[in-house]
Amino acid sequence: MWSECSLFTQTAEHGYVICQYPQQIEELEFSILYSIQTLKLKNTLLFSVNTQFNKGIFIFTNVDAQQCEQLVNSDTIKILLQQAFFTLISQIKLAKQTDKALSLIHKFTTLSSLFKEYGSEWFWRLNPLMVFESINNIETIGNVYDQLFIGHKIEHIITNNEKQNIEKWQQFNKLVEEHNDFHNFEFEVEADKNFWVILSGKPLYNKLGHFLGYMGLAKNITISKQREFELQAQTLKAEEASQTKSKFLSVMSHEIRTPIHAVMGMIELLLDTELTPEQQQLVNYANSSTEILYGLITDVLDFSKIESGTVSCLKKPFDIKLLTENIVGQFNIIEKSDDILFTTHIDESIPQYVVGDQYRLGQVLFNIMSNAFKYTTHGQINLNVVLQNERLVFEVKDSGIGIAKKHLDLIFKPFSQVNDSINRKSEGVGLGLSISKNLLGIMGGEITVDTQLGLGSTFTISIPFEEAHVSDIVDNVIYTQSALTILVAEDNKTNQVLIKAYLEKLNHKVTLANHGREAIDLFSRKKFDLVLMDIMMPEMDGLTAAEYIRDELVSDVPIYALTANAEKDNKASCFKVGMNKVLTKPIKFQELEAALKGVFPR
Repeated sequence: MWSECSLFTQTAEHGYVICQYPQQIEELEFSILYSIQTLKLKNTLLFSVNTQFNKGIFIFTNVDAQQCEQLVNSDTIKILLQQAFFTLISQIKLAKQTDKALSLIHKFTTLSSLFKEYGSEWFWRLNPLMVFESINNIETIGNVYDQLFIGHKIEHIITNNEKQNIEKWQQFNKLVEEHNDFHNFEFEVEADKNFWVILSGKPLYNKLGHFLGYMGLAKNITISKQREFELQAQTLKAEEASQTKSKFLSVMSHEIRTPIHAVMGMIELLLDTELTPEQQQLVNYANSSTEILYGLITDVLDFSKIESGTVSCLKKPFDIKLLTENIVGQFNIIEKSDDILFTTHIDESIPQYVVGDQYRLGQVLFNIMSNAFKYTTHGQINLNVVLQNERLVFEVKDSGIGIAKKHLDLIFKPFSQVNDSINRKSEGVGLGLSISKNLLGIMGGEITVDTQLGLGSTFTISIPFEEAHVSDIVDNVIYTQSALTILVAEDNKTNQVLIKAYLEKLNHKVTLANHGREAIDLFSRKKFDLVLMDIMMPEMDGLTAAEYIRDELVSDVPIYALTANAEKDNKASCFKVGMNKVLTKPIKFQELEAALKGVFPR
């Protein structure tokens, strides 16, 4: 279209304009300079033609005055020009529509090409007999589907593995027999190379409501099923590895903890004898060390539990000052050095008894103190214990080598050490701080560090404070009750000695069995008030023996499990066979005494 000019406006208003003057011609020439008209204009007629939706102007060039008058006054010319204008407008519209249609065809062709190359969906139809009668699919694999599906029922094209899944196909057949919709029904098709499809369909009816079959959409899902099977195989492999690991840890836990339990028990018995003040102090240190050692071994064996957040902490009254003094005392003996000044301060406002997990807290404190001594060769180490904002705060400050800022995140990661040098004093597996942070998190506490390379470090531990009530504090006076006749099934000789000593200290009569089979034999020949049954024993384990006593000997005598594995699954197994209580090793004297209070002679 030409650009707007005053001559066009005049033509639209008056119907026509005759250009005879040079200035008029120049204006018109300028307006059509870049159009199809390039000739020098002379006498020119501009004639306006209008329709309902469009307006146009015809330009007649090089016409004389007489011709202009004839054109202007001729009704025939006007009609012809209107028809010509209408035809021209129609051609323009048609050209635009054609261009648009060609563009859509191009897009459709492109999408169709992509679908042919990558698509896996297709339409299908079943007749009233549930036989495939038509398939509309991409042509590249159409012949394969036609040969496999057309003229066959679904149950005739499935694999033998599918046919074994009777319940699945019974449910599907029930759906189609009742003419219900079905969605995302998967099955494997038998072919030269088996493949998987997924169907969704709905029933078809004619105007009279007669059933005509099914129609729906199908998709080849072979690739996704292969990935699914691979993932299942990997998951199964991981589960098997996890079970193997759990079994290994369970066995190792029992084998390693057993001698530690014995040491802890013997120390506890030793503490109850007459000792000199110096002997009493040394035994206290030994007792605290074995408890921390037990905690360390437990964490190493069950490190996966700590990472997954399944470790729990106890909330029991304990002597916080005694715990701190025992840990400090160990380092006064073990790490004694003239080059290091070790000082401690415990705020007097802290009560003697608080509620918490003394073993876990002791383990954390021991780890932090160990690091302080490990990386400090001279200078000083300070332990300060205070009560701040309802929290117990332990601050361990040293003048050791310090830690570079870039390594701060590394120190709390498992199996990581900042110092890579081969140094006997500072070697280790790198679990201490990682375990400590995890345990503090479980206790509702936190750990922070303020350090500078070459100038030392300050580790600050804080945990929620809860003072123990007087009624919660366990009295050390031996509970007096009637003597019980107790059968102890335990294969470890040291543990036999320990448990027997505990029970005899409480005036009970003890009979020992080395394994489950011997325990059953003794139980069937003698009357007992209680059975203490170790879980892992040779010949016959404790679970089997307990189940036999309940089912075959039909006895309701209380049976307490003795186990180093306090997992929920393990406890559940004990209760399942009829055991009444689970005692977790290492068994403390006071814990055993408390457990026996509900048992009476028969």
